[in-house]
Amino acid sequence: MKRLLKLLICLLVGGCATIPTFAFADGIEQNIKENLVSGVIVDVEGIPMPGVNVRIMGTSTGVISDIDGKYELVVPQQSVIVYSFVGYQTQEIAYKNQKNINIVLREATQELSDVVVVGYGNQKKTSVTGALTLAKPVELQKTSTPSLSNTLGGMVSGVITRQSSGEPGYDQAEILIRGVATWANKSPLVLVDGVERDINLINSQEIESFTILKDASATAVYGVRGANGVILINTKRGKMGKPQVTLRTEFATLRGLRFPEYINGYEFAGLMNEAVSNSGNTTALPWTEEELEMFRNGTDPYLYPNVNWTDEVLNRNAFQTINNLSVTGGNEIVRYFINVGYTSQSGLFKEDPQYKYRTNSLSSRYNFRSNVDVNITKDLILNLGLGGIIEDRTYPGRPAGDIFAAMKKISPIAYARQNPDGSPGGGVSYLMDNPWAMTTQSGYAKQFRNTLQGTFGAKYDLSKLVTKGLFVQGKFSYDYYYFNEVFRRKEYEVKQYLGKDEKGEDKYNVVRPERAMGYEVSQNSNRAYYMEASVNYERDFGNHHVASMLLFNRRDYKNLTAGNSTSNLPYRRQGLAGRFTYDFSRKYLFEFNFGYNGSENFPKGKRYGFFPSGSFGWIVSNEKFWKIPFINHFKLRGTYGTVGNDQVGGDRFLYLSTIDKGVMGYPFGDSQQWIGGFSEAKLGVNNITWEVARKTNVGIDIEFLNGLVSLQGDFFWENRDDILLKRGVIPNISGITSATIPWANLGKVKNKGFDGTLEIKNTTKRGFYYSFRANFTYARNQIIENDTAIPKYAYQDTRGHRVDQPFGLVALGLFQSQEEIDNSPEQTFMSVVRPGDIKYKDMNGDNRIDAYDRIAIGYGRTPEIMFGFGGTVAYKGIDITLNFTGATHTSTFLDTEGMYPFMLEFPNYNILREYYDNRWIPGADNSKAKYPAVINGNNPNNFQTNTLYMRNAEYIKLKNAEIGYNFSEAMCKRMRLDGLRVFVNGNNLLCFDHLKIIDPESNFGTGGYPTQRAVNFGLQVNF
Repeated sequence: MKRLLKLLICLLVGGCATIPTFAFADGIEQNIKENLVSGVIVDVEGIPMPGVNVRIMGTSTGVISDIDGKYELVVPQQSVIVYSFVGYQTQEIAYKNQKNINIVLREATQELSDVVVVGYGNQKKTSVTGALTLAKPVELQKTSTPSLSNTLGGMVSGVITRQSSGEPGYDQAEILIRGVATWANKSPLVLVDGVERDINLINSQEIESFTILKDASATAVYGVRGANGVILINTKRGKMGKPQVTLRTEFATLRGLRFPEYINGYEFAGLMNEAVSNSGNTTALPWTEEELEMFRNGTDPYLYPNVNWTDEVLNRNAFQTINNLSVTGGNEIVRYFINVGYTSQSGLFKEDPQYKYRTNSLSSRYNFRSNVDVNITKDLILNLGLGGIIEDRTYPGRPAGDIFAAMKKISPIAYARQNPDGSPGGGVSYLMDNPWAMTTQSGYAKQFRNTLQGTFGAKYDLSKLVTKGLFVQGKFSYDYYYFNEVFRRKEYEVKQYLGKDEKGEDKYNVVRPERAMGYEVSQNSNRAYYMEASVNYERDFGNHHVASMLLFNRRDYKNLTAGNSTSNLPYRRQGLAGRFTYDFSRKYLFEFNFGYNGSENFPKGKRYGFFPSGSFGWIVSNEKFWKIPFINHFKLRGTYGTVGNDQVGGDRFLYLSTIDKGVMGYPFGDSQQWIGGFSEAKLGVNNITWEVARKTNVGIDIEFLNGLVSLQGDFFWENRDDILLKRGVIPNISGITSATIPWANLGKVKNKGFDGTLEIKNTTKRGFYYSFRANFTYARNQIIENDTAIPKYAYQDTRGHRVDQPFGLVALGLFQSQEEIDNSPEQTFMSVVRPGDIKYKDMNGDNRIDAYDRIAIGYGRTPEIMFGFGGTVAYKGIDITLNFTGATHTSTFLDTEGMYPFMLEFPNYNILREYYDNRWIPGADNSKAKYPAVINGNNPNNFQTNTLYMRNAEYIKLKNAEIGYNFSEAMCKRMRLDGLRVFVNGNNLLCFDHLKIIDPESNFGTGGYPTQRAVNFGLQVNF
């Protein structure tokens, strides 16, 4: 009893610092009698294997097999011998006074009996019937990024990602599993150690396993949260042996890619003249030739400025560092894993040296994780997981989005970066947004984000007390998040420079005086409880293998700083999940899963739903009739089931009606006293419920040539019903305003596609290892119902098209003459159409170009197809890896500011060189012109969404490349190390696409905060 109390105190109070003592003490107490063991190591074909690492578990003692595969090793009593070789299964043999131990190593791809993580449990890989994909942590580590979501695109099948920004702290990629099948929340459920958590707060060095669940069979146990797929991340746990210390440190130089390129002041002023001339006024041009020359030669940079705002605001380079230190070890009683990490990434904004405080972006993150497992008895295991994430971020006083919008808005001739007296250049009203001043003179913002994650679990094996294979387990977690942002914003002085007076002194118009730096605090916090308890049973009866699970869980989330009482109410979900699997003779597999759960967000009687799924598998290669020797594993799979999505958007408690007591009233009585009025604020819908996805999956798993080649492929179909929408066909005559239109479960979407993975692995007799990997994902959705009004023309109906399908006009080119205009359908978007304007296709044949001629054009912004391919070669400690990522069936538009010159007001707003160099020019050879002529103001005819500005956004990127060297064991021994690896890798090294001027993953066709290329130098040391 005293020993038990001591262990509990060490676990819950003493913490991790005392835990390694167990391992050391255990080592001291060992009987150190030693014996010589010898043997031969061969592969499955009986060929001797040189270079195999043979060591004693938990120590650095070991040898390497010779050219004949032979080895000799002195082994202490009660030891475990570990045999390992790159590309092959690792084997562990308990030493029991054997004099000779011969080993047969099999290639790693043959590990069909490996256990994989599935929903609320584990299964042998060979018995899995659902559609899931495994991401290897060692591959994720080759992408040096603070955000784990940026590593997935093109790395695993079934996943589509898009990283639209490189801003530190906001560079996360959007993740979609098998594309889009709804309008509101499309994101998958992410569970870290079984608890709903942020994927981008996990360091890749902490990850033990990474599983993506894609079909209904794999996700049905999550019920109302499973429709968008599930990502399961398990962090590392302790292993038996003396403490093993791993230090991995990386430093990267970052270079921003594809900065917005605007025209210079001379070109801008000349374009103003051209715009006025194109509008028919050739006598009152804005600038004379002399003035144009002053813009070009810079003789008066204050009255005739020529400012490149991109160069004034942005640096080209930044830095990043990622560091992790972990310790793992333990014995039969206590096992532990501890990791601390530090990640920092700087931004691209320039700073003003006169200020001592930082205004450039900087995101720093400190990670801590500790996982401890304690055997209270042989049958009872307790585990405690603690995680702490502290984020410290700095940003300019104005958000990055505002700064990039100002760069698009302020022309190169609006004013100089700074006036002669050093104050920021500026103009009246909306021209106060000097991009350089917004970046460097507006103060700064500090963000502090603290996340605490705690998980306590227990597993009790009842095999001895009740029956073999029966065990119960439970889990409780508490997560707390706190966010604090301090704004130290400052309104800089804005002065418009007017030139010099008669005395030669500078004249200014003070538009806004400088104000002292302000102070403002914004904060919020939340907490989440999660609990689960399950009964599990697994057992073999001859050729029959059965397993089952029944689990209850509940999550309680609360916004602690909510702005109103309704939002402060807890968000709750609870329910049951179950699984039953049957395996006969490792040939015929059957599985049934279900989730029965609900949400407090729906009315009584509608809160709970039952989501069942069934799946089957047939391992054909295990049949006696199978006579194809080069196919060693062949499995067919099929699944069907339903899953739900309660993240449906809209307000909380949509079944309740609310009244607005503050609306405009009426005057009453002789005195006409004004009495405030009441109105309906929200119309409750009594039958509101969650989305339901009915999913079908047919899959195949094949291995060739004893694991040399493996192939996994899946076809899937999904019908998503009851999607929550605001009613689209309620007329105004009903008296229901747009603000109070009720919601209804009317949306329907179909989604179908294919995903697959191909892998080749081999190690030659001489120890040369090579591998090739390729994955492919295709997902196409189609709107079946969205409750929009039936349009006049069927081709304008959004039904039958994609969820994010763009609609616009079909451009036939540019008008070349007035005669061509006269012989074409009437353009109705503006009264005067000129040569150089866009010519559109008349879709309905009414000889008019208007809104009725808009049709579906291009693809949605989310790619329908994503793929990746790459490989690794390794020989004598050197390894080289290349991974490419690509996406296609996606479109973007080069539109709005920068491409629509003078759209909002002449002569303001910047202009991209892409437009300037490819515009239609009167009197010039316009055979290669891509964009319309310019006029001095808005041009509604040209500034419509149309195919002229639409671009194919497909791409192939060299996503990452790495070259590394593992020092030999002999050299490591001389340095008293267990292992040493140095490496250099790079991310976003090459990009092949059609756009060239912006990143093909960008949200905006005219650019935003650029993504970055990283060249990363790293070192990993094992002690």
